Amino acid sequence: MYTRHICVSANERIIGSSAENSGLSEILSDIAEMCSAEGKKVITASKKSSTGHFMAGSYCGFLCLVNGTLIEILPCTEGGIPNARKVLCEEFCKRCGYTFSLSGFDPDKNFMEYFISVFAGETMKIIKSGVLSNYTSREENLKSVQGTIMFSENIRRNLVHRERIYVRHDVFTPDRAENRIIKKAASMLNKLTADPHSSHLLKESLSFLDEVRTPRNITAEFSKCINTRNTQKYNTTLSICRMLFDKNEDTFFAGKHISCAQIYKLP
Repeated sequence: MYTRHICVSANERIIGSSAENSGLSEILSDIAEMCSAEGKKVITASKKSSTGHFMAGSYCGFLCLVNGTLIEILPCTEGGIPNARKVLCEEFCKRCGYTFSLSGFDPDKNFMEYFISVFAGETMKIIKSGVLSNYTSREENLKSVQGTIMFSENIRRNLVHRERIYVRHDVFTPDRAENRIIKKAASMLNKLTADPHSSHLLKESLSFLDEVRTPRNITAEFSKCINTRNTQKYNTTLSICRMLFDKNEDTFFAGKHISCAQIYKLP
């Protein structure tokens, strides 16, 4: 959960270098170097005379840092912060396939919290309609016969423990790629949000996905997702997950100082 929130407009000063901001300055300096190397003007470092400062670049979005600082970069628009947040939220919705609604938009809620609230709400819709499951082959040492007895393995394992039988059988489980990806995202975002409602929805979702494993190779999991009529209800949520985890997405932004980030190049 973030403990400090800095809200600026694109191409606006974030902080100046000072003893008070020394820790954050070191982090922003590293991020600015990374941005320069990648050609992404998210944060830039400037120095005039003996006073250095850090500027937001031309990208908009949020960066949640590991030290608990949330940096929100809004587009330059008329109407102040409320309208700027609305423009940014509309851009996010357009990218993930979610229908933006003024009734679900709170101008006092920072962009990261809006991002998390959409994910949490869409995930709960999937939970309530029923998560998809499939049959998976599993080998286990059981006390009763289920499926096919694996004779050679049964002899090796149960020569002494005759009360057990080593078998291979099919189980109907929600442990499939789409649900594993969603569980990873829900777990990450639940650690970041300060909104009680979003946290409640995410915790409830995680409890329903308790049987689902947390993926080790997120890229491999995305390759297993197939868009069919049955998986259409996952589209928006998986689009948000791709924005979070897929390095090929232009919204993706990561580094050793960043817990989570979303950056958009607005027209």
